This record gives sequence, C-alpha cells and structure tokens, in this order.
Amino acid sequence: MTPRHLTALALAAVVLAGCGSDPEPKSQASPSTATTRAPLPLLVRGTFTLELPNFGWSSQTNICAGTGGHDDIAGGTKVVVTDNTGTIVGVGALDQGQPQTDPEDRTRADSCLFQFTVKDVPSGKGFYSIEVSNRGKVQSKESDLAKDFVQLGLT
Repeated sequence: MTPRHLTALALAAVVLAGCGSDPEPKSQASPSTATTRAPLPLLVRGTFTLELPNFGWSSQTNICAGTGGHDDIAGGTKVVVTDNTGTIVGVGALDQGQPQTDPEDRTRADSCLFQFTVKDVPSGKGFYSIEVSNRGKVQSKESDLAKDFVQLGLT
C-alpha cells in the first residue's frame, strides 16, 4: 500500500469510529424519560335560579329558599356532576339563596339565586352533566365548563 492509500484508510477508520450504533447524542433526553402531565381538574362554577312563585324569602335574613313543590332547593342542596358515561365525578352544594330584589322596591324579590362550586372534576371527558337535587341533568361541553359559569334554573 502506498502512503496515499494508508492516509485514506486511516481517514475512513476515523470517520467510521465516530459513527456508533446510538444515533442520538447523549445530551438529548430520550422519549422514554419524558414526563407526561395529567390534565388539570376542572372547577365547575355556576348559578341556579328559582323564579316566582317557587321560593320564599326573609327580608330580615336576606336568604331565600324553594317553597311548595320546590322545597328541596335551599342552601346545602347537592349539586352532582357526572361524566359522559354517567359516572359521578364531582359533588358540591348550593350556597345560601340570595333574593334578587327590585332596585326600586327592596321589599319585592323576583327570583332566588344560588351559587355553587364543584372542585376537582377530572378533565378530558368531553361532556358533563350537572344536576341540582333531582331536578334533571343539564349537559355541558367541557370547554364551556372550563371558561364560563353554568346557569341553571326553574321557572
């Protein structure tokens, strides 16, 4: 072999030595070590409204609640959230009812407004149903629950 051939052979050996079986540089993280994060839970917030004549209220306590056939609606009434399979994924309760009085006549209330919050509802289910007491389920998209107040009510 000539010195020229030896130089070419040595250069080829150096290039081939640099080509290992591991195509990834050691400084890059492999996909198997990447961590995946669980989706954040939803905070479902909303209101439930009773209209006249389905509630009574006290101007002394400024608290209202359902009456007659609606006496199951009051502060502490259960709010249940189910996922798209019907599985219960969260439970909350109505806050105390707040009478919505006429600004011109504070002795007259047209409706009774209850707020509610259901915490730690697992996300990623697509659609959810919300039910206050046994008054029927109202379906909502996950995207709506994540950004808006849910407004429910009985007239």
